[in-house]
Amino acid sequence: MDPATAELIAFYGFRVLWALVVAIGAVLLARVIRRATMRVLEGMRAHSNAVILLGNLAQVGVLLLGALVVLAIFTGPNFGAILTSFSLLGLVIGLSLQDILKNFFAGIWILVERPFRIGDTIQVDVHTGAVEQIAFRTTMLRTPDGRQVVIPNNTLMTSPVVNHTAYPLRRAELWILLPDEGVPQDIVGTIRASLRDVSTVSGEPAPRVDLRGVADGKARFLVTFWAPDRVEAETEAIAALRARLPKAEAHGA
Repeated sequence: MDPATAELIAFYGFRVLWALVVAIGAVLLARVIRRATMRVLEGMRAHSNAVILLGNLAQVGVLLLGALVVLAIFTGPNFGAILTSFSLLGLVIGLSLQDILKNFFAGIWILVERPFRIGDTIQVDVHTGAVEQIAFRTTMLRTPDGRQVVIPNNTLMTSPVVNHTAYPLRRAELWILLPDEGVPQDIVGTIRASLRDVSTVSGEPAPRVDLRGVADGKARFLVTFWAPDRVEAETEAIAALRARLPKAEAHGA
């Protein structure tokens, strides 16, 4: 065999062998990284879609790194120029898809951190509704009047989000107006007794009754209580108070 040919075969044979070792190592490492990533996310109770997606992304990242190493083995000194070309191409693509990528990564953040979940009632800017779907680019809300609002996930990550159902109880307030000459002696006890009969009103914390003043011949009482469903509890509490105090005017605060 010609010495030059033998040298060429040995040169490329070594590179092929080394590239195979790197490729096999990258595949095995990618599987380990994927499983470890998914295990960590499951421990954080992240959304199942986010667990699978981020596990796959971690695996692809390791495989891409392995592919770059293999490319460097075969290209040698030209690897820098090739890597620069790929970097410029990636930059152009990234800039053209900037808004989509922002919403995509914001969607991943929402699915991992879970600041709210399906069924929660949230408020974003002027929009309030129940969360119906959390996708990787948008989140869908259903408003109380039956409309659908599609919000970009990047907006949810950069704007204040109020979760109205994050806690089991919400505070409700009612105004009670009574003629100042007809206020029962134990008005506070009477109001609290009325609220105890309302199943949707929580007993703890105990309802609070405060006299806020007397004007136009009427005493104004602010009643504060806690309930799982504020709207339903307010409706039932007003009915109970009007039944116990026929002369009272009761309405939401």
